Amino acid sequence: MNDSRHSDYVAHIRRAAMEACEFVSGMDKPAFLADTRTQRAVVMSLIIIGEAATKLMERHAEFVEQRPEVP
Repeated sequence: MNDSRHSDYVAHIRRAAMEACEFVSGMDKPAFLADTRTQRAVVMSLIIIGEAATKLMERHAEFVEQRPEVP
């Protein structure tokens, strides 16, 4: 397995987190709750984050273990 893939997973996590924040930028909670499209976009970002984090943990455990400060 290519050891450099861990940087790809981290990049996916960062990009998805930034996009989720952009999706809700300027929205208050009632606006978010009324906007199904934005809700689904945020959920998709969370799915991407979860899948990339799972791959990091499964395929690059040593990388994750060296960074206990990251939840």
